[in-house]
Amino acid sequence: MMPRLVLLAFTILLVMPVNLVDAVETVQFTDGKVQRSVSGEVMIEAQNGDVMIQADDGRIWTIEVDQVIQRKSDQKKFQPIGPDEAAKRLIAELGDDFSVYRTANYAIVYNCDDGYARAVGGLFEKLYRGFFTYWKNQRWRLPEPRFPLVAVVLKDHSAFLNHAGNEIGDRAKSVIGYYNLSTNQMTTFNMPNWERNVATIIHEATHQLAYNCGLQTRFADNPMWVSEGLATFFETPDMRNPGQWRSIGGVNRVNLGRWHRYVPNRPAESLATLLADDTRFLNQATADAAYAEGWALTYFLIQTKREEYVDYLRKLSEGKPAVVPAPRERIQLFEESFGMTLVELDRALVKYMRRVRP
Repeated sequence: MMPRLVLLAFTILLVMPVNLVDAVETVQFTDGKVQRSVSGEVMIEAQNGDVMIQADDGRIWTIEVDQVIQRKSDQKKFQPIGPDEAAKRLIAELGDDFSVYRTANYAIVYNCDDGYARAVGGLFEKLYRGFFTYWKNQRWRLPEPRFPLVAVVLKDHSAFLNHAGNEIGDRAKSVIGYYNLSTNQMTTFNMPNWERNVATIIHEATHQLAYNCGLQTRFADNPMWVSEGLATFFETPDMRNPGQWRSIGGVNRVNLGRWHRYVPNRPAESLATLLADDTRFLNQATADAAYAEGWALTYFLIQTKREEYVDYLRKLSEGKPAVVPAPRERIQLFEESFGMTLVELDRALVKYMRRVRP
């Protein structure tokens, strides 16, 4: 199974927000060689004129002041568009060879065969129901997504590389699907190995749901161990029915195996480095172990400290875009949330995971 990622599309430099009037802002700007016009809500405006704006389809644009051609505001009420309009706009970008498959909660824009698009849509809807039921059972009633949930399903790997290469560059070669924080879209392709793709579809769709229902805030400080831990917690396929998915929170065999291989040489500071920043996830040499430890920590906390874990997620969900805490602040919040030091938590984690079996 290839490493997955949540796309961090821009380095956020908007660190000095100012007070904004509740209005719809329209910005004309240059995007490379293309000229664009975007209308939406201003999320952050820096004192130097850089702006982060969320458009009516849920896309977030980070626009530097020297890109801006013209700006204007009005007092119209901001209104997100629906999935049909979002799909229509996306087809205008991608080309006429794409079609739309609508489910109750998703718009799937695809140029693969119809059957595959329907199968992906079925997985999305199973996850949607399971996701909201799971958090409701944790006494956290999450709001329905404000913006349309859109996915792109491409016909083959070559088409995926061509499309994804424009969004995530060379990293497209090492993934089979991804959720893009900026566009708010999930992208994958028609893989012959359906069973392998099930986990990826659920994984990336979990990211999309988490960022659209208030569980996580886009471009706020979302530690990757939390994001990836949640996605690997939800992705576990139904091993009794290969190629299917119906369970949440089962033992993730792939990451359990990685964890067992990592433990013998696991450094004493491993938990601290996992929490402090996201470097291990972004380095190909250490990513597998980071995903394994992120899943193991998530699984351990949900199984043994569920209430504290949910409260910790609530605190993280209140983060503001472009506000990045220091590594020590991340660790401090973690220790305070669970009422234990890292040394105590690390010892409990390792002890608990020794007993976990597929």
